[in-house]
Amino acid sequence: MQYLNYVYDNSDTPVIHTGPVAEREAEYLHRASTHLQPLSDEEYMTGPAGILSGLAKSSYVLDGSTLYWCVEWEPGLIIVQMRPNHEMQWVALRSPSPDFAGREPLPVDGKIEDYDPDENPQYDLIFTPWDAQYDAEYRKFGSFLPADEDVLQRFSDALRHANELGSAMQKRFSNDTSKWYEDCRRNIEKWAGNGVRIANCV
Repeated sequence: MQYLNYVYDNSDTPVIHTGPVAEREAEYLHRASTHLQPLSDEEYMTGPAGILSGLAKSSYVLDGSTLYWCVEWEPGLIIVQMRPNHEMQWVALRSPSPDFAGREPLPVDGKIEDYDPDENPQYDLIFTPWDAQYDAEYRKFGSFLPADEDVLQRFSDALRHANELGSAMQKRFSNDTSKWYEDCRRNIEKWAGNGVRIANCV
């Protein structure tokens, strides 16, 4: 598995970089993938696609020809899986942080004082590539390098259908993007519920 991000480095044209996903986060993502549910084109266009219009932090993880789009979003982490010639899938994971986004913890979340932020793979799945995108020291620390042609092609292939849907959404929702975004947000909230809770890897 490898992260992908966009690095500008004093240029208007980004260079896609890639860096390795640590074993703990790779295992966590693998276990999360067993909870994926089908995501139709209509559900995508009226749900997670709306995230792209906001300020949520997100990352891409490439595993062979499979791409995972990971987004920091209530109830913790939204993951959308994209594969060439396959229907998209998604899952909402509950954050291990009991009071994530200021919520009232449920009994299953445990006590706030017992939470260890260093034991949160959801955070690292987002912020390892996010920080490296903007800071050369983080890129060096995370072994991020410009992606080769093979990686770029697999990334492009995985995103192709979502990009095609983007063109359709532009025609369909451009007259009232604010309403579309709010509808997307409500649909995600309704679908995600409390989220799937996955224990941290040991």
